[in-house]
Amino acid sequence: MDEKVKQSGSGFYTVLVPSDKAFDEAGWTTAKIKAATKEELDELLTIYVMPARLTPENIAAVPGNTPGATLSERSMAGRDNWYSKNYIDFLFLGKHGDSLLVNGIAQARWGQYQEAVNGLIYPVEHCITKPQQTMWEYISTEPRFSLYRDALLICDSLYNSVWMNMGIMTLLQSSESLAQFTLYAPNNNAFIKNGFHNADDILNYCLRSWPLPPGDYDENMYYQQPVTAIDSILFAHGVEVYIASQLNGDARIGPVYFSNDLADNAQQLSGLMLLKGQLYGSPPVYISLDFISNNGQPGVKRHAANTPYTGLKNKDIRVLNGVIHEVDDLFKWPN
Repeated sequence: MDEKVKQSGSGFYTVLVPSDKAFDEAGWTTAKIKAATKEELDELLTIYVMPARLTPENIAAVPGNTPGATLSERSMAGRDNWYSKNYIDFLFLGKHGDSLLVNGIAQARWGQYQEAVNGLIYPVEHCITKPQQTMWEYISTEPRFSLYRDALLICDSLYNSVWMNMGIMTLLQSSESLAQFTLYAPNNNAFIKNGFHNADDILNYCLRSWPLPPGDYDENMYYQQPVTAIDSILFAHGVEVYIASQLNGDARIGPVYFSNDLADNAQQLSGLMLLKGQLYGSPPVYISLDFISNNGQPGVKRHAANTPYTGLKNKDIRVLNGVIHEVDDLFKWPN
């Protein structure tokens, strides 16, 4: 760890230190630690060290979360769409109420920290688990998302049949060249309550808009590519950012919003423009959702739709390419 800290070249560090109880809960006994290899300890410890100045004042000044790159770096060799760069683990720190949150999870009472000559130490109550799956891997292995998986595969198959690559599957599968983002994954109940009981229902709905008309320029001279009927709904669940997801320079992340971001920045994130459009090119990219805070918990609905807000069924599911929130409804177009 001393060598890794020296290699980072930073003069200031933010270090999270799990309590003994946190290590016990994660299965790290004294005997297991003594028997661990250098590689195992490296895997354990580097996630807690950020070569960044994340003081309480810095964190509290930002509504929502502040991202910090850690010393945890790992190879994604052999993974689809990943080529040369290593993956760097990020942590997202924020103040929400009287708690310090890390990746959307309360880790300590706010104000608990220790100053050091070269940084800050924050005690935390839980060990941090590094993400191991991409969004696509998570969706594919969770039965409650089987209809969402079917919808994604059906749309991808239809596009491929006419030699179109929308980039959605690559975005969900992650890549060194694509930003991390936020996905509001609709569970099976979300589809069923809207009349989609199986893959055939989804396919028949898609065929209402098939074959797609050719792309064309709108009245503002932005090029608009028509999508399937179901994708006109599902794009708002997060994948609409595929147009704006290309990383530039040393950037590694993108519009990653944990539940406290959504609650604390509800008004600012509603309909937020993520990318300006380019004349005779791609149109502007917006977050096609509205958010509201209900006693500190976020609610979400389609932007400008006359529908009730829905809560997050499960929230802050950290994956390699961002964060997933499970939702119990589909974000349909305004009435």
